[in-house]
Amino acid sequence: MKLFSHNDLDGKSCGIVAMLALGEENVETFYCSHDNINRRVSDFLLDAEQEHKAVYITDIAVNDELAEKLQSRYESGREVQLIDHHVTADHFNQYDWGLVQTKQEDGRLTSATSLLYEHFIKNGLLKDSGALKEFVELVRQYDTWEWFENENENAKRLNDLFFLLPPGEFEKNMLERLKTEDHFHFSETEETILQLEEDSRKAYIKKKQRQMVETWDEVYNTGGEPYRIGIVHAESHHSELGNELNRENPHLDLIVILNIGGKRAGFRTIYEHVDVSKYAAQFGGGGHPKASGCTLTPEGFQRFVLPAFEIPPRRRDAQDNEWNVRESVYGTLFINYNREITNLFQASDQKWKLIHNSVLVPRSFEDFQSAENYLKRQYNSWLMPDEKYLEYVSSSLSIPLEKVMSDYREIMDQHRSFFIKG
Repeated sequence: MKLFSHNDLDGKSCGIVAMLALGEENVETFYCSHDNINRRVSDFLLDAEQEHKAVYITDIAVNDELAEKLQSRYESGREVQLIDHHVTADHFNQYDWGLVQTKQEDGRLTSATSLLYEHFIKNGLLKDSGALKEFVELVRQYDTWEWFENENENAKRLNDLFFLLPPGEFEKNMLERLKTEDHFHFSETEETILQLEEDSRKAYIKKKQRQMVETWDEVYNTGGEPYRIGIVHAESHHSELGNELNRENPHLDLIVILNIGGKRAGFRTIYEHVDVSKYAAQFGGGGHPKASGCTLTPEGFQRFVLPAFEIPPRRRDAQDNEWNVRESVYGTLFINYNREITNLFQASDQKWKLIHNSVLVPRSFEDFQSAENYLKRQYNSWLMPDEKYLEYVSSSLSIPLEKVMSDYREIMDQHRSFFIKG
């Protein structure tokens, strides 16, 4: 068999599954990117020596011209199979040799590895048991991001190991383990490597959080308010970085991760109303609704690189505040680079409201988070640190700072109406 597959964990795991089903000596693999898949499949189809070889394409699709050539090959009696789980490849289901399925019968999302695994089980070439079954499930959960919802760290760690080990080493180790083990596990050496990588990644993500800038994408038309996007330059840890930046900044619709050296852009979101596969399509890219990417085109350079250069990063929210805390009965203060102060408070009608630069904003919110998202989107503000907050209270009320700190609750109760309106 000649197997063409994507060059990520899901794509290369298809190669591992195929070799376990058919034997390593019977599977020749080519791991491809979206940029070279069509060329590689075309070269294969033109090679007369490969004329009678079965061809499988997994976790990646070819263009319409090659699809027609594969159809002719199939009609001549040779084995052709395309297996994918991306909705953008759904049109391949029109072919007898195409299998594109985004969800399993039980509603769980699929991966190419899980679909190929089931394909070989149905054909009696694999058993649905052992370490291989657990390995396939880890791949599926990572590729569909179910690992995050399920808090399945081993799925993420498997992907980490995939990138940390040389490609041949990862494949070799997995093949040996999956042939003999009843349950999937990481070796002691792998555990050490993964822990070192985790420590390094945490430091890297913390640094990148301080570098991200935020802006409106006025070009992409959603029919509603423009997307508020975060833009950060990063050459590694894209999935984890995108995930963490999304969690830390729920007011952003999506995160744009730029790799200038690789001329790539990645897109991540946590929201159902945002489909980053469609967002990436405007630059010729694609992927999953919550994680996609594209080649960095000149248009993308203008849209993302220039704003990231010109806009200062929004400061991180103050950490470990004791006085200026979220959902305080005295209101919570935010500030931006223009020294504009926003007070977020709960009014007598239980709605959350904003006073921005001493002016009451003419709208209210059902919960604190929605109001905080709004002010960060509109004013690019951050949670004011206690030091500045206490100085602001002292200056506003003309009360010595030491007295504000010693009699804080009494003072704030007495002057509550000064900070909270309506």
